Amino acid sequence: MIMPIDIENKVFKKSKLGGYEIKEVENFLELLIVDYENLYKENSEIKEKLIRSEESIKYYDSLEQGVTQTIENSQKVADEIKEKAAIEADEIRKSARCESSFTLEEVKLEIRAKQIELEQIKQQMQIYKIKVSSMLEAQLKIIKEEE
Repeated sequence: MIMPIDIENKVFKKSKLGGYEIKEVENFLELLIVDYENLYKENSEIKEKLIRSEESIKYYDSLEQGVTQTIENSQKVADEIKEKAAIEADEIRKSARCESSFTLEEVKLEIRAKQIELEQIKQQMQIYKIKVSSMLEAQLKIIKEEE
């Protein structure tokens, strides 16, 4: 790529007859140098902005991957908790049938307590998902504002 200094240092050979007027060529070259320097600086600034934008995108992509992984892990934990609660509820039912010391009403109360516990865990999971989603939206808003 021709640098502004290359244009400035360009020397034209002088012909003996029919050559260009030197002052005119020099004036034109001066105008060309100014325009070219401006374009060169603008191009450099755009390249720097592009590099910063690409770095920001990489950062937010990695952040998004981390948040996605966190959500997936949270979902797995929630599923495991649900499964354990269901197994425990089944065990309670079986135990209630086998043991005469428990009344049907006590078993129903214990099952209801486990169901309430399960609902609370589901609510906590929903709140967690909303917080993570809000965080992602805030990060995306920051990215858009930077652009």
